[in-house]
Formats: sequence, structure tokens, C-alpha cells
Amino acid sequence: MTFPFVQNIFVSVTVTSITFAVVFLLNYLNKKQAITSEVSRKVVHIGAGTLFLAVRFYDDHGTNSKYFNVFPYTLWFFILLWKSQYHSIGQNRYDLVVGTMTRSNRQSELLYGPLFFNIVAILCGTVFYKTVLASLTIAMLTWGDGLAAVIGVQFGSQRQIYRSKTFDGLMTFFLASVIASIVYTAFIVDLQSIHLIKIIVISFLTAIVETLSPSDYDNLTIPLSIFLIYSFFY
Repeated sequence: MTFPFVQNIFVSVTVTSITFAVVFLLNYLNKKQAITSEVSRKVVHIGAGTLFLAVRFYDDHGTNSKYFNVFPYTLWFFILLWKSQYHSIGQNRYDLVVGTMTRSNRQSELLYGPLFFNIVAILCGTVFYKTVLASLTIAMLTWGDGLAAVIGVQFGSQRQIYRSKTFDGLMTFFLASVIASIVYTAFIVDLQSIHLIKIIVISFLTAIVETLSPSDYDNLTIPLSIFLIYSFFY
């Protein structure tokens, strides 16, 4: 009973510490103009979703301490709420959280993509703890959406298919989602739970949804579409 509790606290503290270390590092690089705000924002996005893989190391036996896995996301949920209000009355000073997690240094952006991402991660770490659905959701939201934005902007500017969304971004979302879904499912659940055809279909349909979604809301529309499509197939 005691060892799982201690182990789960240790993993939770470690993951939480890493999240702060990454944000401080990105803030430093941003101030040195070594990276842009967009790069910083996507590194935070992909890093947060990758750290979800640490759920594998939580001990499920003995206590409900396995739900400590959502502590980092819950903490950042409240930080985002606080910063979205605090920064607005902090005159025009640079803010570490706003500067590393938003496109245009506006605190209101924290209440959209970043906040939605943490809400989804909390649900995946509790209600859908160590399930295939959680694995697919975080995988596609992290690597599919994260890489789609980078590739779409860098290489797809001449092949736009809907507003600022590009064909390159759509295909990147699809391919990255398939690969990431396989990895996340195998690592968090098991190899036997991988159904390649279903993953391909869900990834492709979700890629279309992401293409049609407003940028501020895709961290919400992507998991909702995955849930609906997954419910239809499983």
C-alpha cells in the first residue's frame, strides 16, 4: 500500500518539475531570440503531450494515488486561469507563461488552446485512465496537431485548402497521428490493443476535422471528434 503511493508521488513530482524546467528554458531561449514564440508554443504543446506517457509508470494497485498523474495538468490548469486574469492587469509587462504559450502575447489565448489541452489531459488521466481512447486522443492531439502546424506553415503555404490550413498540414496530421497512436497505445496499454485499420480511419477523419477547425478551438474539436469516431468503431 505504501510503496505504490510513494512511487506515484515521485513520478508526479518528477513530471511536474520537468514541465516547469521546459517552460523556463523556452522562456530563456525566447528572450535570447533563439526561437520564436510559435516554436516555443509548439514545443510546450508537444512536450506536455509526450510527458503523458509517464502514466505508464504509475502503480495502479493499492490506492487511488494513480490519479496523481493529472497533478501537473491540474496545476497548469489553475496557473493558466490565474495568468489569464493577472496579466491583464499587469500593464504591458512580459509574462513568462503568456510569452511561451501564446501566438501574440495576449493573455486571453491561454483560455483556449492551452486550457483545453489540460482539460483533455485531465480527463484522459482519470475517466479514461490507461485506455486506448486516452492513448489515441493524446497521441493525435500532441503529435498530429503539433507537427501539422509546423509542417503546414513551413512547407504548405502554397497549398492551402481551407483558410490557413494546408494539404501538407492535413497529411502530416494523418501520418503523425497514425504513428503516435501506435506508440502511445503500445506503451500505455499493450500491443494487443493496437487495431491498425481503426487507427488509420480515426486519424484520417480527425485530420479532416482539424483542417476545418478554427485554430483556437482545435484542442477541443480534435478530442471530441476522436471520442465520437472511437465510440462508433469500438
